[in-house]
Amino acid sequence: MDIVAFRTFLAAAESGSFARAAERVHASPSTVTERIQQLEHRLGARLFERNKRGCKLTQAGKRFVPSAQQSVRMWDIARHDVGLPDRFKRSLAFGGQYILWPDLIGWMGQVRDAIPDLAIRATAGASRRLNRDLAEGTLDMVVLYDPIFRNDVAAEPVFDDQLVLVTGGDSASWQESFVPIEWGPTIGPRIAAQIGLPPDSGLVLDLGERSADWLVAHKASGYLPRRLAKRFAAEGKLTQLHDAPTFDYPIYACWRRDSDAGLIDELRSLLLRNFVEPELV
Repeated sequence: MDIVAFRTFLAAAESGSFARAAERVHASPSTVTERIQQLEHRLGARLFERNKRGCKLTQAGKRFVPSAQQSVRMWDIARHDVGLPDRFKRSLAFGGQYILWPDLIGWMGQVRDAIPDLAIRATAGASRRLNRDLAEGTLDMVVLYDPIFRNDVAAEPVFDDQLVLVTGGDSASWQESFVPIEWGPTIGPRIAAQIGLPPDSGLVLDLGERSADWLVAHKASGYLPRRLAKRFAAEGKLTQLHDAPTFDYPIYACWRRDSDAGLIDELRSLLLRNFVEPELV
């Protein structure tokens, strides 16, 4: 497995140019060309179509991208684990959804104190990426709102959150400023059906926690997780509309079933103690 060639291939795929790929991987354009040609020879397939404007992935190249990405990630993980000091007997690749890291920061500190021989590689991401990396084995455990349920992955609710309606403007006229916020493929239609508002705003937000900033800045209304709404309400920036429908939106811990069962039990126990009921907003 030639990780250098894989990195070069991905740089060319992302930039659309062998010359720009050369800058990214700190090599000459001729070296990039040679690496790609050798990779194509080993795979028995052409990966790029080249022209004066740059390069474009072939269908074979498009199919190779996920495998190359996974190989590079697995190599980086292996290199990290091999270089750990001897005091670390176990390691964990952990991912948390961006919006949950204000709570996960405290949990990470508890884990470090309770399990001092555990080395952690932590990352933040959107639920789509975390689900993918967990399925591919580059993450051992994730905490997120929108899991994908698989046979090789276990999932357990750690907190029964809800989506609640909030506004940064006049509560009496929230309908006029309502903006749909993307929280997953199934919950959006449920919200639309319950509140009976057509999508007249011409805008859908898929910004995670930053959606709350939009509601504040534009005095708009929309649905946020209660944990997030509580923080903004405490600062006087958003108001919850208590008469509006709420929607169950639990937080899940997910882990690979082939992970260390004892370690996972310790981590789950600490998670359940860390996620506590927020005050009413």
